[in-house]
Amino acid sequence: MTDGRQELVEMLVQEMPWYVSSAVRFQMAVADQLGMPLTDVHALGALMEFEPIGARRLADLMGMTTGAVTRIVDRLERGGYVRREPDPNDRRRIVLRLVPERVGQIARYYESMDVRWQRQIGGYTDAELRFLVEFLRRGGEYAQAETVALRARGRAHGTRSRQPRGIT
Repeated sequence: MTDGRQELVEMLVQEMPWYVSSAVRFQMAVADQLGMPLTDVHALGALMEFEPIGARRLADLMGMTTGAVTRIVDRLERGGYVRREPDPNDRRRIVLRLVPERVGQIARYYESMDVRWQRQIGGYTDAELRFLVEFLRRGGEYAQAETVALRARGRAHGTRSRQPRGIT
């Protein structure tokens, strides 16, 4: 690897956690504007990605107990963001669905970010855009795999009963 390439790789590796931290801080600011806990905003994001899903699946995605997720869903339902519906495949089960009109009201907090993104990617070639899409998809898959691995070898998600390994 050339010195210039090595330097670029190091810069990229350094920038990634900073980018993620900035994105989390932005989500925190959105949650503050909405007057809701950050976990509720993340639950809405998970529902946008995976709906319709049951509370147990949402709990697994968020690394929380089903009881904690039930409280989140209760708040989101009271706020008009989600509704519980019978599962069309198994009417004994309940699934969660977003209320599009209500969730759409949150979009205003993301509009200026969208403008910035559109401006930034507007000058990229199709090949560069394909690369970015693939990079983000793989990064998401890696993050999910690492989340599962960390929960498997460390503290079980949604609990406080098991000490992480290596901590006494």
